[in-house]
This record gives sequence, C-alpha cells and structure tokens, in this order.
Amino acid sequence: MESMLTGAGTQAAADATGGGQAVAGQAVAGAGGAGARRRQRNARGQGARLTEDIVSAALALIERTGATESVTLRAVAREVGIAAPSIYAHFPDRDAVVMAVVVRIFDELTEAIEQGIQSAGPDPVGRLVRGCQAYVAYGLAHPARYGVLFSGRRMAAADYCKPVPIGPDGRPVLEFGAESFALLVKSIEDCVTAGASASTDVVADATAVWVAMHGTVTLRTALPGFPWPDPGQFVGRYVPSLARIQA
Repeated sequence: MESMLTGAGTQAAADATGGGQAVAGQAVAGAGGAGARRRQRNARGQGARLTEDIVSAALALIERTGATESVTLRAVAREVGIAAPSIYAHFPDRDAVVMAVVVRIFDELTEAIEQGIQSAGPDPVGRLVRGCQAYVAYGLAHPARYGVLFSGRRMAAADYCKPVPIGPDGRPVLEFGAESFALLVKSIEDCVTAGASASTDVVADATAVWVAMHGTVTLRTALPGFPWPDPGQFVGRYVPSLARIQA
C-alpha cells in the first residue's frame, strides 16, 4: 500500500535541485544585492549543505511573514549570506525552492505522526487516534508551515487542477504528502484487521478523517476567538466515528 502512495514530492525536489546545474553558468555575479552578509565558502563536496541552508532560509522567511510571497531569490540569498546567482547551482528558480520547502514540511509532519503512533503502544485504535492528534497538533503549532502545504499558489493553475492519478489498487497516488496519508490509511486498515473498525473502504474513511483534521487546523487558525473544544479531545471524538470504530 505504501509503495503505491510514494513520496514522489521528494524526488520532484531532487530533480529540481539537479536542474539548477544547467543554468548556473548564466548567473550574473553580484546580483545578490547590497547588504547581503558574507557567507564562508563551503569546503569542497559540501554543496548539499548549502542546498539545505537555502531551503532553511526560505522556510525562515515564510515563518516570519506567514506567506510564500516573501520567498524571492534575493531575499533567500540575503538570509543565507550569498549572492542570489549562487542559488542557481542548486535550484533552477524560485518555485523549485518553494517546492523543496513543501517537501521538508511534509517530512516533518510525517515524523510527527509517526511519533504519535508509536507513543500509543500496540492498540490499533489508540495508534490511529494518537497519530491524528499529532497531525492536528503539528498544524496548530506551525500555522505558517502548514499553510504552505495546501496553498494552490505554489503551482500553475493548470497543474493544480489536474486530477490525482489512481493506482491499480484504486488508491490515489499523491505527489506530495503521500507518506502522511499512507500512515492514516494503514492505521485504519490495522483497526479493520483487529476487528475494531467496520470500515469497508479505508481510503474513503481516511479521506473523511483527513478532511476533518484539516478543517480543525485551518478553522482554529483562522478563527482563534471561537470557543473551540480542546483539540486533542476533539480529535479523539470524531476520529473513531469517521473511521467506523466499533464500541
């Protein structure tokens, strides 16, 4: 199942990184702008470190401003302490930098879910609920990062509207967030196997849970003054129902 819901977004970022090599020679020296602090040159073979620093700089800009619009090559270069053309050796353009940020955030979200699942012990229902609580907790703790994940402005309208491919097993093959969704599907499957869930369509039920979690994060973030229930307890109430957990 997880092999079908592959993390193609990670590969997409890697391809974008490699694509930057082709245009590096076209960069004009000194375009980073005045005032950029000097960065000590990486030792030979440490180019990957600068790639990570570029992504971290873009993420820092998003955290401070709450918007991906703040990510420009000049702004990222100032944040890192390099000339803007140096970025082209690692990313072909600004959009590739933002996509690499998306991949990193999804990796963080997946790690948070995995930690939540592992903290619950062997009970499949407990693991499902804890993983979902971890998802919501991450989104509420990092609203700027979470907002980047589902912003349609990070891709062209034509690409944004393309249907998600369906694999031979009838499950969606996500370009981004595949690992996170796969963990949710697997958690419900484990409940079914244990006889704790009456689900007959784990993908549909996982989608319902995902919609509820996303709504919890986005609505609480947008309307902080509303008398929301405790998020952990709230998730603990609706996840078992949506996942068709049997009493």
